[in-house]
Amino acid sequence: MNFARLDPSKKEVTALKLRNLQSGKNSELPVSAMFLGIGHIPNAKIFEGQLDMDQDGYLKTTNNVFTKIPGVYACGDVQDRRYRQAITAAGSGCMAALEAEKYLEDKGIE
Repeated sequence: MNFARLDPSKKEVTALKLRNLQSGKNSELPVSAMFLGIGHIPNAKIFEGQLDMDQDGYLKTTNNVFTKIPGVYACGDVQDRRYRQAITAAGSGCMAALEAEKYLEDKGIE
């Protein structure tokens, strides 16, 4: 990650590295957190050949979060082409977490 300064002792981001595109000047902005948006290209290539994808690289799901593999759920930017990073990512993350919990309970894993 070359755009942020990380403090390993605190395990957090401490600054963002910025470059003014007009002047070319570099600077740092002190921060304590950041949100990294992936834009309009889903970051799901790691699952290629393992999970079903559409022609644009989004993971295919049924009923919002279910993939073809039992116990594997997809949520947020990698499967939602309409709302992407809006609040739906948090909502579908919660759905996937609840489904994973139910899956583990059904398997007798606590």
